[in-house]
Amino acid sequence: MRLIFFTCLLFINCAEGQNTFELNNATQTGTVVKIIDGDTFDLLTKEKNTIRVRMNGIDCPERKQDFYKVSKDALVAYIFQKEVKLIITGRDRNKRTIAIVFCNEENINLAMIRNGYAWHYKKYSADTNFAKAEEQARIDKKGLWKMNKPVAPWEFRKK
Repeated sequence: MRLIFFTCLLFINCAEGQNTFELNNATQTGTVVKIIDGDTFDLLTKEKNTIRVRMNGIDCPERKQDFYKVSKDALVAYIFQKEVKLIITGRDRNKRTIAIVFCNEENINLAMIRNGYAWHYKKYSADTNFAKAEEQARIDKKGLWKMNKPVAPWEFRKK
């Protein structure tokens, strides 16, 4: 009887772990209907639900910060009114869906960093591709790296 009990308990624990994994790596597709800023947008799903999405591993200039409009406009060009695929990595404290975003199989999070529209948000991402892309954008003086002393958004928010 104990063996059956422990087998059932093990099965339940494995099933719960699997659900957590699936939630954190779930995919979602839809059309981008609103760009909030350079790293946040609204997605309309096929089921007609709207999801607020925060892009994983990047941070873009804030509303009153230099380069804000350029960064936001870049995200508009990449994904506005286009179908995208999300790989969901979690939720933030504001209950936004955190995700890596793909449009036509291009990693948009990476593209934003590579072209100098976003910082690699190292506090929340250890992605080496993001780190390398930021370093190359700095070397090539792309986007915000053309500025004399760009201020990281997390530093700007502290003020």
